Amino acid sequence: MSSAVKTGNRLKEAFQPELGITPRILANAGAIFSQHAEGDSLVAAERTIEVEVTLDGQPPAWNTMKLKAQFRVQAGIFNRETFQINVRRGGEQAEVELPKVKIVLLELIGSPVVDPATISWDSLPERAKEKGLLVLQRAVKKGAVDSGLLREAGVALESRVAAIAQNAGCKVVFVSKLADP
Repeated sequence: MSSAVKTGNRLKEAFQPELGITPRILANAGAIFSQHAEGDSLVAAERTIEVEVTLDGQPPAWNTMKLKAQFRVQAGIFNRETFQINVRRGGEQAEVELPKVKIVLLELIGSPVVDPATISWDSLPERAKEKGLLVLQRAVKKGAVDSGLLREAGVALESRVAAIAQNAGCKVVFVSKLADP
């Protein structure tokens, strides 16, 4: 048991400077450190995605138009969700339970381009801007998933966690991998 606690201490010291988060660390299922994070999220992958959507005309006198915009998209985990490491007896192996990887940031770059060019984004009514932004955000989320951004972030995060744990003298097994048939 003391080996598991010592490994837990090394893991705590290794994770905070590397990722800005201390996972909830257990030694043989007994909690020794609670989860603590510096920010709201941990970003594992980032990409710029450009989307183009059609916004159908609606009263009062909106024209059907195309919107094109670029977004900065970040994928990772939210730090408020449980990130847990259970160091097994002997301290050489640990089970890691990561939160589900999600889109943690969608940031519009500049203003959307409107087609027909006779209409500018700034001249649109507020309701049209809100609807247009919602449609663009949905398209960006779908594009991020379709392009494999979440999968890429999951692989990158697992790789970083495994490398940090290995530097602390511990081999990891991801709980999600144990559950797969």
